[in-house]
Amino acid sequence: METATARLWPGTDRRSCCSPGALQRAARTAAQLGLPHHVLDLEVEFEDAVIRPFERGYLGGETPNPCVDCNPMRLAALAGLAAELGLARVATGHYARLVWRDGEPYVARAVDRRKDQSYMLWAVPVQVLARLEFPLGGLTKDEARAAAAAAGLEVADEPESQEVCFAVDGYQDFLEARGVEPAEGDLVDAGGAVVGRHQGHWRYTVGQRRGIGVSAAEPLYVLERRAAGNEVVVGGRDELDVSSVFVRDVVDRALGDGNGLEVQLRYRSAAVTVAALERRGDELRVTLGTPFAGLAPGQAAVFYRDDVVVGGGRIAVDPELPAAE
Repeated sequence: METATARLWPGTDRRSCCSPGALQRAARTAAQLGLPHHVLDLEVEFEDAVIRPFERGYLGGETPNPCVDCNPMRLAALAGLAAELGLARVATGHYARLVWRDGEPYVARAVDRRKDQSYMLWAVPVQVLARLEFPLGGLTKDEARAAAAAAGLEVADEPESQEVCFAVDGYQDFLEARGVEPAEGDLVDAGGAVVGRHQGHWRYTVGQRRGIGVSAAEPLYVLERRAAGNEVVVGGRDELDVSSVFVRDVVDRALGDGNGLEVQLRYRSAAVTVAALERRGDELRVTLGTPFAGLAPGQAAVFYRDDVVVGGGRIAVDPELPAAE
């Protein structure tokens, strides 16, 4: 048995799962356990596969989920290292489970639903999944910490890592640090009437309520970011609800006719029942059993049947909807 950590991002914040401090703690833990420790330098790959697509997507009006792009890249690299070392399997710290159906591996939800990370793993290729183990998937986070404490490991009280390791202080601060300049534009309602001004559509997130900067009789929410015209569309809470979702880049493991499916449309959101699927090559139009609030293009749509991930894709603007003027 050997250990390995991926160096992805040079940030120093302790909340980042791949900071230099995290690498040092991993090395100390491996030494304490008497195991060899390897560091994979994936900073270039991370920039190409995660950072640049995130910037392009966010500035293009989407809300990408960087972890979805990171996991396939780094897990493939770790599986490659294991093969070089003559090791058959790679155990990771993800809160998820691996199940086998008809000789093929599938990701399933973790026992601890509060920490479940199966949503982030839908894009990991089958050949990589087949090499993985998720030993934490059957434990709660408290049980995992207790086991580490019982072993005398310093990581037992490690702070919770942030969802996005390179933007622990928020997307806006990250983009500004990368040189994105303020750009004044209009805040508009769904009918196109100007209700205010803003300093860049990328400063907003679909579903956002606070910090919009417009006074109104009823609370306003961000409904849409229109990158081409640098417009931010705002409206009432009821205008956030959608009853169908268009999904591109679909990976279909076992979607079938949609019977018995649920779809999760944000990492921290509850799954929604699928009422119907309409296939268009590697695209889907999904009719939802109940409305979903705050649909954001660029986020993942992950399909589950009985808590097992059977497919996924990326939320996109429905081409049959009227184009924004």
